[in-house]
Amino acid sequence: MWTFCLHSLFREYGWQFFRRIALPHPVKTAQAVWASGALDYAGDRTEVGAGDSERSFGSARSLVGVGFCLKPLDPPCPSGRFNHDCRYLESLPRSEAGEIPAACRQCAIREIGTLALRAGAAVYVMTSAQDILLDVFAPALDEGRFTAGLFTLCRYSLRPFAVGLLAGGVRGRMFPFEQGDCRDYQTWLKADRGTKEERTEINPTNRSAIREFLRAAAPDSPPTAGFEKRGNVLFPLLAAESALR
Repeated sequence: MWTFCLHSLFREYGWQFFRRIALPHPVKTAQAVWASGALDYAGDRTEVGAGDSERSFGSARSLVGVGFCLKPLDPPCPSGRFNHDCRYLESLPRSEAGEIPAACRQCAIREIGTLALRAGAAVYVMTSAQDILLDVFAPALDEGRFTAGLFTLCRYSLRPFAVGLLAGGVRGRMFPFEQGDCRDYQTWLKADRGTKEERTEINPTNRSAIREFLRAAAPDSPPTAGFEKRGNVLFPLLAAESALR
């Protein structure tokens, strides 16, 4: 954690975090750093924030964050790799009615994103730390845009990511990748710039747990008619809203 922070002080992300989060909210940031130290990062998942994350998930302010490095390489993702795009999710529900492209069939982002839509949650394909700061942490802290979340990311990033969530008042679950993830700062920095030749994987136990979590959140959610992209985030579009357009 402290190695990550020390290196980040000399990067754009570090200065942006200080300016957008730490400087205007020093008490919340200090509490987030302190609380992040008490979390368990060794298991299959890390619970962030107090309360029942399952009961708080599924509202309009829920977010599912998946790493861009989950995108397939062979055949390659039709949306490209280092971006916030997912052609399949962005064309739902039409894409569900047609044949699923070969690359999308094996993609965890497609599966998780489809389940997130049924749960009424927004979906965010995570790329750089700076984009995550501007798209997730800052809006959660400043506007309360997100209050519950489920995220997949490399184990190396878990504690710094937890600090951002806790500072923004977001509670939920973080699932670490099992293979292909970043294990040190230099590898993480390359991936943060878009250089990631390996494809990450979620272990079967965690993938099953994510499915169960999102399915459990779905029954009490209003019906959705696809996603609407606002900025870099895919927000669920209610069926009633879709009918008015």
